[in-house]
Amino acid sequence: MVLGGVTIALLFIICYFVWSTGSDQNLDLDFSTEYFPKRTTVTATRDFSVPPEVIWKALTNLSNYKLWYPWVRRLRVTNENADRWVHKHSLLEYKIEVGNWFKIQPFLGAPYSNCRFIALEAPSKMVLEMRFFPFNREVVTFNLTAYKNCVEVNYTATSNSLHNFLTATMFSWRGKKVLRNLGEVLPKIELEADGGVATTASPQFVFDDNFINALIAKAFDDGADILNSITEKPVRGKAKSGLIKAKRSGVPPDTTPEALEAVNQFLSGGVAPPISSAPPSVSAKEPDEETLINTFVANALGGDEDPIANIEDRVLRSKVKSALMKAKRSGVVPEIPESPPEPATPSDSSPKQDLKTPPKSADSPEEAIAQAVQAALGGNMDLINSIKDRMLRGKAKSALAKAKRAKG
Repeated sequence: MVLGGVTIALLFIICYFVWSTGSDQNLDLDFSTEYFPKRTTVTATRDFSVPPEVIWKALTNLSNYKLWYPWVRRLRVTNENADRWVHKHSLLEYKIEVGNWFKIQPFLGAPYSNCRFIALEAPSKMVLEMRFFPFNREVVTFNLTAYKNCVEVNYTATSNSLHNFLTATMFSWRGKKVLRNLGEVLPKIELEADGGVATTASPQFVFDDNFINALIAKAFDDGADILNSITEKPVRGKAKSGLIKAKRSGVPPDTTPEALEAVNQFLSGGVAPPISSAPPSVSAKEPDEETLINTFVANALGGDEDPIANIEDRVLRSKVKSALMKAKRSGVVPEIPESPPEPATPSDSSPKQDLKTPPKSADSPEEAIAQAVQAALGGNMDLINSIKDRMLRGKAKSALAKAKRAKG
């Protein structure tokens, strides 16, 4: 009975080993594992068609370790010489030097383990002391060898502790994924035959709503630490604000796989273009405010007053009504150009867009107060109420009261 159970267990282990080995075959990756009574060594080698400086930047960017390094779910640092409390645990203020410590959490619920840098030779060699388990210690080495058309990256993890069997059974079999995941987060850069950079195919990111939503969803799942590495302040501010709203509601925003892929490449060190608040538009000569007012007044005197009521801009609508009252009192029709702009209606898209933002006026404060008082005497208080300056609005109301007394 016992022999049968052992046989079944052995067959199960063999089948699982064959299945896992066959599913993880990759011709561009050399992987080997050596088991000894007191030492376990895992070695992986892969070629990358990117400059060594780009690979070194990815290896020294601790904020992105959770994106590609297996068994690194969270990473924390402590800056002992920080002057401000907000910089105490900031990755932006952390200095990567030999002997500096940081902590990692391999999976949810696991304790944080201390890790440190043992050797740094930019951009060719980096040695780390990693602890994925409190009683386990691994020495991880990344060696970069530059050739004319590629860079060879060698990953070696060695465990000499008494609990090295944990490395053999739990962590070493994940070693082959280190370089594969690293290759996925590196930007695509081609090298010339002489070793120089030929063309850069790193994506140009557009910081639109889809990108911000994907960034919020990424931070919602992986933690807000990834946002601290973003150097673009507007993007970082929008992402943090959206993350707070998502945490309050408990639901991350909807996103697309393409946006998530762009976010992953951006966080791994992709090239970001200058931030533009609006897309480029074709320059067109827009009519000034005076021409618009004269056009509306002339049409209203001709019997067409409906476009005035359809003006969305309250300030412009008040000015048009005030000018219309003056024209009716004086009987003088304002002059308009030979090809005046058509008044805005709800069905017209382009004039409606022009009236969404208040036009800039060159009137002095005294003239603005006079116009507001004239409009208020005609029964329209919108112009006075739309004045943002409290002192100017108070002067306008005081002038209105004086005008009513003089008129009354």
